[in-house]
Amino acid sequence: MKRETDGKIKKAGAKNQQWPIKATLLLTVLLTFEVLWFTSAYRHLSQSIQKERIDSIEQMSTLISEKLLLLRQNYEDKVRQAGHIIMDSHIRSFEQGRALLLAYDQLYLLAEDGTCISLTGEKIVMAESEEIRNLKTSDSVRTDFCTVHTKGDFWVFMSPLTDVTIEGKAYFGVIMLVDSNTYAEVAATALYENQGASYVVNQQGVIELRPTKSTANNYFGGYNLLNILRERKVDDKLVLALQRGIEERQEVNFSAKIGGETWRIQSFPDSWGNSIVITVPISITARTTFDGMRNVIIIIGLTLVSMVALALIWISYYVRKGQQIKLEQAKANLKSDFMNKVSHDIRTPLTAVIGLNDLLLHNADKPDIVADCARKAKKSGEYLVSIINDVLDLSRIESGKLRLSHTAFDMKELLDTVVQLEVYPASEKALTFRLDCPENIHPGFLGDAVRIKQCLINLTSNAIKFTPEQGTVTLTYREQMEDDRYTRVYFVVEDTGIGMSEGFMKQMFHPFEQEQSSLTSAHVGSGLGLAIVHSLVTLMNGTIHAESKINQGSRFVIELPLERTELSEAEPENERTDELPAYLLGKRILLAEDNEINREIVAELLTGLGFVVDGAANGAEALERFKQSSMGYYSIILMDIQMPVMNGLEAVAAIRKSAHMDAQRIPIIALSANAFEEDVEKSLANGMQAHISKPVDINTIKKLFVKYIR
Repeated sequence: MKRETDGKIKKAGAKNQQWPIKATLLLTVLLTFEVLWFTSAYRHLSQSIQKERIDSIEQMSTLISEKLLLLRQNYEDKVRQAGHIIMDSHIRSFEQGRALLLAYDQLYLLAEDGTCISLTGEKIVMAESEEIRNLKTSDSVRTDFCTVHTKGDFWVFMSPLTDVTIEGKAYFGVIMLVDSNTYAEVAATALYENQGASYVVNQQGVIELRPTKSTANNYFGGYNLLNILRERKVDDKLVLALQRGIEERQEVNFSAKIGGETWRIQSFPDSWGNSIVITVPISITARTTFDGMRNVIIIIGLTLVSMVALALIWISYYVRKGQQIKLEQAKANLKSDFMNKVSHDIRTPLTAVIGLNDLLLHNADKPDIVADCARKAKKSGEYLVSIINDVLDLSRIESGKLRLSHTAFDMKELLDTVVQLEVYPASEKALTFRLDCPENIHPGFLGDAVRIKQCLINLTSNAIKFTPEQGTVTLTYREQMEDDRYTRVYFVVEDTGIGMSEGFMKQMFHPFEQEQSSLTSAHVGSGLGLAIVHSLVTLMNGTIHAESKINQGSRFVIELPLERTELSEAEPENERTDELPAYLLGKRILLAEDNEINREIVAELLTGLGFVVDGAANGAEALERFKQSSMGYYSIILMDIQMPVMNGLEAVAAIRKSAHMDAQRIPIIALSANAFEEDVEKSLANGMQAHISKPVDINTIKKLFVKYIR
């Protein structure tokens, strides 16, 4: 009995001795894991903060560059306008010039004998400038930095003059002097609470302009920036890269240790031969963030260590909780951000609409141009509406529920529409944009014309965006008969642009993928365009592939199988001029629309067709007008859906239930911005005969009137 008891005690003692050992080992493992986790977290957060600072500096360089460009364009426009006023007004005296150019400051005329005089008679002497000498043979605005004796340094803008003689003296140019500080305030400025700075550096590395208040001057206080970096023991490879970038006017960026601190150095060329170099101490500007982050991590670490030491029995609970958090984070990371980067697709037709509207306003007295602009603007507006519908359907693309249409369309008209939408952005960059299409193509096909246009416009817009000025973009169309019913069509978009790397081409059809290089850093895009094109082409049972090399352009080829059809010549789209039947003239229409402008537009369109229109601002007013009308007074009702007081569906239900003699037989057509299939079904289910989606298409309305008005 004693031996059995001793054995039990020994076993119990052994267990009691093993538990502290196991607990100690487990605690050690947990503490080691926590230390490693905190170290990794600290390193990851440090890298994230540094990356945010670098991204912020890159945005700052873009902002400075764009601001300088806008400033230059502003003064170029002013001096160009002044030159046009002088030449167009045939100014013959200084008094006449002062009266016409009263709003222009620091304006001077350059004479053939080299003198420079203002309209008030002030003469100045400018230092020799190659740009001034070239102005005599130039036909464009030029700019330079020059010294004016007794006045100082100026930013000079020059515009050539032709056949200008004032008070017997010939002048070949007009110049505008802008204080050089105007340029310096943008190009050479203190950044990040005076801890960083931007410097204007010439091609030899000499600092020509620097901010006066930045503490960065304590690190870069010398004469030549390249020599300063060498003296500060910056890696020779980085200094040589910066030197080549400054000499060759290319962007350069890197991080380096200077004076015990990490500095971000970024260089980009300005428009006059110099470069702007931004220097920001990342470790200084982020020190407060780093310190706060470290303190938080230390506090969290101490707290967790205490919790682990006091609650080992809850280890399984913490493990399960940690797994749950990881799962939630993984789910959050998988959520799609598909809707926030589609401006590229919307801006293309919107640019065409705005540009055509400007042309129309400037040519209001030219009927042919007005008609042409109106037609093109209508097509662009229609495409814009289709893109907005696509944006609303993007969630359906992700879930595989997007429905393609299978309707007849004119291939020639489709290609013309693409060209009309893209010719303006191409002309703004002085690109040669052409359509290569045989004359004898088959016009009629069955398919989704909107999706095909979306693909072509996306590819063409990208080609224009990434092709330098004076380049070429070509849209080629070819077709190949497969049998007596189907044709395989080929769309080729080719450019002479910057091209793509082999690495990027392997994943370019993945969402949010963009080429990351100095060649494309100046271009902003969503990274969704090629992925959308690939998805749509795949849905249409087609294929897409690309060929490209860096600096040698790109070539995208889309192949689609399309069913041929014959187009009706009786109703050519967008150009139908057939008149309404005589019995429709004078019919009275009740129009319920809460938006006053929309109500006026629809009313004017219908009045122009010979109808009489009564307007109502909401469903309740429309209901009251109908109730007060006599039998047969209204021939049809156009009803908006979303309206105050009483919406369209409620108004239709009230009309159908009313005691009016026409309550059950009067046609009611929904006129709404709600455009999904479920919206159409809801309108029909609530007693309407048809559903028209905004914006209004007058041909659709005419068809419905012929169908429903008796």
